[in-house]
Amino acid sequence: MNLIKESFLYKLFVWINAGIKNLISKSAILNGFFKEKDQTEKQNNSIVIKIVNKIISILQLVFKKLRLNTLLEGSIFTKPSIWITFVLILSPFLPTMLVLALVLFTAFTLILKACVEEDFELVHFKTNSWILAFAVVVAFSAIASLAMMEAIKIAMLSISFILFYFVWINTVKSKEQMNFYIYVFVLAGFVAALYGLYQYFLGDIYSQAWLDDEMFEDIKMRVYSTFQNPNVFGEYLLLVVPFSIMLVADSKGIIKKLFWAGITGILVLSLVLTFSRGCWLGLILSCFILAILFDKRLIWIGILALVVAPFILPQTILERFLSIGNMQDTSTSYRVFIWLGTIAMLKDYFLCGIGLGTTSFNTIYPLYSYSEIVAPHSHSLYLQLFVEYGLVGFIVFVGIIYNYFKETLIHYKKTKDYMTMASIAALAGFLLQSATDYTWYNYRLVLIFWIVIAIGISNTKYLNKSKGETHD
Repeated sequence: MNLIKESFLYKLFVWINAGIKNLISKSAILNGFFKEKDQTEKQNNSIVIKIVNKIISILQLVFKKLRLNTLLEGSIFTKPSIWITFVLILSPFLPTMLVLALVLFTAFTLILKACVEEDFELVHFKTNSWILAFAVVVAFSAIASLAMMEAIKIAMLSISFILFYFVWINTVKSKEQMNFYIYVFVLAGFVAALYGLYQYFLGDIYSQAWLDDEMFEDIKMRVYSTFQNPNVFGEYLLLVVPFSIMLVADSKGIIKKLFWAGITGILVLSLVLTFSRGCWLGLILSCFILAILFDKRLIWIGILALVVAPFILPQTILERFLSIGNMQDTSTSYRVFIWLGTIAMLKDYFLCGIGLGTTSFNTIYPLYSYSEIVAPHSHSLYLQLFVEYGLVGFIVFVGIIYNYFKETLIHYKKTKDYMTMASIAALAGFLLQSATDYTWYNYRLVLIFWIVIAIGISNTKYLNKSKGETHD
């Protein structure tokens, strides 16, 4: 150990680390980012909160007059906590419209709960306002779309899944309940991963559609599980794996640790077998962030793993990874040309966007496309948000992400909570992958995105509550 500490590399690492800490401590921007402001009074006095509370009061009075509160007392129709469990279990497996029906029914049970419980109170976070504003932007973009009827259907679906964020934060009432939902979330991912491995070893040739046969002729299968696309499945796993990793760290006893470690291994293996290079990079970023937040010494293990990886990884995986950025790969060149065409569109539509929908995109994009490439979307979440919602919509989305990381990082600093670390890492890895793919193209993934946002934000509430602090 002394030899390591005396080495030049170790001293260089310590010097860089000390320099970064010094810059952070003196940074006005970062200090402002980590400064916590009390938004309670402002939020409680907002017009939206007052209107919703007034509606709830009227409904409570009606239910009391009709004795519906007595009739529904103890009913599963007033227990959204039960139905959230079903959403978590079934969202990776059911068709989108069935998931939508389940989400709307869960929201309905929360409304019934609010009507029969006199002490029901809305839960407030600063991020709520940004998410609500984003839902409004989605609605306006649908009305402004060239294909309005199609766009309205998409908007209703998207807003319903955004609504689930509010269902979640107003249902979860304890850290124990939160942990239970995380267990269910990870176990559902585990089942989806097992099905993906079953596909791989069965040798389903359907997934060859996502490969450049000339560059990657040795890769015969890309795992896609229940998501019909390996990239989408990889993006789903990106949101699950960090929670699974931290369950290993959080578990007490060797049996529990081995249990969650085994599940994590299956999840990671399935993600690797999607052969999604963007998802691989997202996983590396997630693990790097977890190492920083959990124990910085783990970075050394990560560096060692990267050094050793070329000597132990299968040739197919190594070649796929090293092809990142290679314009000879049709997948890479295809994306780059689409990005260029989309950026050209933004020069004319950056302010208000073109509106929601594939039809709207496919109507305008060909006028700006490079090399006559046809595409249903821009292959980048950020470009797609910008081109559909315009500057205002993009700024609102950035506001959501900014407040998410601000809330979760502030409370990580206070508590060092494992699931808060997982929430931060999961979203960071997903957002990195989102730079190279339109990660909201699959609507079930849109729902799971908002679930992770809800986990991260609501988790901070109950950590605070245990310390005598609260957002309420």
